[in-house]
Amino acid sequence: MLPRQAELRDKIDLAQSKEEKEALYEELYALQYKKRLAEMVVGAISGSPGSALSQGGLQLAATWMRKQTLDNSRQSPVITDGTTTVGNVEYDSAYFDGVKLGGTRVSVDIICGENIERCKIQSDGSYVYTGGDYVNDKTKESVALPTLKDAIDPKLNGEAGKLYGLTGGFQSKKGSMLGKYTIGSWKDTVVEGFSGTHDYMGGQIWGFYNDKGNATRGLLPPAKYAAEVITVIAIPVSAPFAVSDILSSDIFQAIFR
Repeated sequence: MLPRQAELRDKIDLAQSKEEKEALYEELYALQYKKRLAEMVVGAISGSPGSALSQGGLQLAATWMRKQTLDNSRQSPVITDGTTTVGNVEYDSAYFDGVKLGGTRVSVDIICGENIERCKIQSDGSYVYTGGDYVNDKTKESVALPTLKDAIDPKLNGEAGKLYGLTGGFQSKKGSMLGKYTIGSWKDTVVEGFSGTHDYMGGQIWGFYNDKGNATRGLLPPAKYAAEVITVIAIPVSAPFAVSDILSSDIFQAIFR
């Protein structure tokens, strides 16, 4: 990470308005593009033009797709009960933009209920979680979910398990992949390397995320099944972009010699 990028991340944390954050993110990503271009040029001049250009092109594409994923995720209105808050950019990562994009996005249907019966919509589009019951469609058993923490707990909310993906867990919370992982760990690096490209290719371009950055509401069973299939297919498709973004240029060149 460039020193200026670290400064911008600190400013983003302190920024109060959406517009101020947007300007800072734009500058941060502009620096990332310049960094990737410089690395590509140096690699080409140093004697490995083929691999340098290949990796550089993939890295630039990965950066662009991550920016699209970030922009869409940032549209997400938060859900809060005053103690717990969830949203798609509410947790950090060690990636250059500092945002955890890995994991499953917020689903208003799962948290608030299909009829928003457990939440109240505010004038700014955010949600206040007010509590309510989860009713199992098959058994008709009812479970009280008085707090937002309860609503995102798979042990209480029978639908909440869908919020936690195998890679990254729940986008709004601490990451998980075969167990919890910390910011800056190798799991964090791998998950974030894939997250932007995978989210864009496996969900965003297909309309599985809405203009609020969350999982599209009211999908019919065929669409839900299609989303699950495409999400899996997108893993190998996004792999070349993710690997090029994760690996250093020296390692990448050694692999493809």
